[in-house]
Amino acid sequence: MNKAFYIFLFILLFRYEAKTQTEYITNGSFEQIDSCYGNFASIGFDVFNWSGCKGWSIPTKSSSDLWCENPIIGNAKPPLIPSCGYQLARTGQNYAGILIGDNGYANYREYIQNKLRHPLIATQMYNIEFYLSKGVIPCTTNKIGIKFFNAKYYDMTTYWLTDLQPDAENNATNFITDTLGWQKVSMEYKANGTENYIVIGSFADSLNLTLEPYGCDTTGSQGYVYGIGYFFIDDVSIKEIEPLAPVIPNVFTPNSDGVNDVWRCDFSAFKTVNCSIYNRWGNLIFQSNKQIIQWDGRTTSGINCEDGIYFYCIETETEKYKGHIQLIR
Repeated sequence: MNKAFYIFLFILLFRYEAKTQTEYITNGSFEQIDSCYGNFASIGFDVFNWSGCKGWSIPTKSSSDLWCENPIIGNAKPPLIPSCGYQLARTGQNYAGILIGDNGYANYREYIQNKLRHPLIATQMYNIEFYLSKGVIPCTTNKIGIKFFNAKYYDMTTYWLTDLQPDAENNATNFITDTLGWQKVSMEYKANGTENYIVIGSFADSLNLTLEPYGCDTTGSQGYVYGIGYFFIDDVSIKEIEPLAPVIPNVFTPNSDGVNDVWRCDFSAFKTVNCSIYNRWGNLIFQSNKQIIQWDGRTTSGINCEDGIYFYCIETETEKYKGHIQLIR
C-alpha cells in the first residue's frame, strides 16, 4: 500500500476520534483501586485515599464509604451487612456509599468528590449521570445534587455542605426507592469553564430535605429525629451534550398579518453567530450577530424587500450554514 493510502486512513481515524465523546469523570465505576478497606469508614477517614481509588476523595469530615468484593480489612463486602443493605455493583465489583441524615447531627451529610480528567468547557452543556440504590434504612429522598469547584474542596471542620447551593439537582419527582436494582439520576449543567472537581451528595439542610414518608420515622423513636437514608453510588459520568441542529425556515410572509411575519432562527446553542443575507445579485441587505436571528424582510436601512429568493450564510464557531429564503408578501 502506498503512502497516500496511510495518510488517508490516518485522517479518517483522526476524524472518528474527534467525534467520540469525551468522558470527564476519573474512574467513574470505582474499579481502579490498589486495595479494598471493606467496611464503614470512620469519621474523617478518607477511605478512597487509603484504598488508592483513583480520582476520588472526601471533601468534608464526614465519612463516605467504598464497597468492594475483596476487602482487606473487615468483612463487609457485597452483599453488605444487614444494617446497610444488600447490593451488588452495577458494573465491576466496587461502588461508593453515602449517608444522608441524622447520625448525631441535624445536617449530617456524606459526599464523594472526583477530580475531573479535563476541565469543563465554558458555555458547553453537559449531562451528569450516575446510578443510586437505596439501602435498608427507611427514609429516602430526591435531594441528591452536584457542585463543581475549580480546585479540590477540603474542609475537615464540617460534616455538611448545606450552606452551598448545588449547581444541579436530581429531578424532584425522582425519589430513590429501588433497593434491588440501580436507579438512574440524570441532570444537565452549563459550564463556566473553571470546573475541575465535582462533589456529589445532598446540599439541602434538614428543614428543606424532602423525605419520602412511607416507613420513614422522624419522631425520634428510632433515634433519628431528622430522618436518615443510605445510598449506594455507581457508574458516574459527565459527557458533553451535542447541540441540536438549528431549524432554518426557507419561506416567510412579512405581510403584517401576525402569522410568519419574521424569519427567525435559534442559534443559542452556539457561542458566536454571524448571519448575512444577500439578494439575487449578491448585495448584502441584512446582518446579525445575535444568537436569535430575526429578519423582518427589510434592509438594514428599513426599506421593504421585494418578493423573491434571498440567500443566507450563517457562521458559528464550529459550523457554516448556507441556503435560500423565499420571501412572499
